[in-house]
Amino acid sequence: MNQHETVVVGGEPLSPEGEQLIEYLRSRAAAMSVRSIYERIRAAANEIEALVAGITEEESRRRPVPGKWTIAEVVDHIAQTQIRACEELRHLLAGRCPPGPPVYEALRSAAPNWAPWQELVDGLFSANREIVNLLAVASEGAEPAPATARTILVITRKLPDGSTGPQIFIAELNWREYALVQRLHLLDHRTQIKNLRASGSGASAASSLG
Repeated sequence: MNQHETVVVGGEPLSPEGEQLIEYLRSRAAAMSVRSIYERIRAAANEIEALVAGITEEESRRRPVPGKWTIAEVVDHIAQTQIRACEELRHLLAGRCPPGPPVYEALRSAAPNWAPWQELVDGLFSANREIVNLLAVASEGAEPAPATARTILVITRKLPDGSTGPQIFIAELNWREYALVQRLHLLDHRTQIKNLRASGSGASAASSLG
């Protein structure tokens, strides 16, 4: 699999939304300075940290949508994914392709079943600091030798019946493109947490009125 090749899970063609994501990553990564990439990821990390800092233990455990993740599970997923992404990014910044399996799309631990909410928040903050510090150092160094990471991407695409659904595909990304994916990951889950809070508030209001 070369850098410009993508493989869709299930063998179907890559959707227009997937093509748009790949084009965005390629063009933006090539145009942005290392410092700009670092600052954008730091800003995304600060946004999600400010958001979760205002969430209570009780709110973090609510499951307003049956079968979907709680806020606690989302935060655990971000932290677990981010810390694995840091491992892969270190290899890329050293000019090496990361060994082992890629970071899978629904990576989580069992911690939300037992760990206090603040512990999950601390884990997120720690993972964020890891990637921000890593990119801060990269912004002051020389451009690393070319290397790519096999990266699993998930996008929401429009289906023929007018509904939407996920499409999972794999692409080889260089370190800049890979770093931008981590920013998009933070922003996507920031929106998810906001939506879960809104859904939870609506459910609580309906319950009290009933």
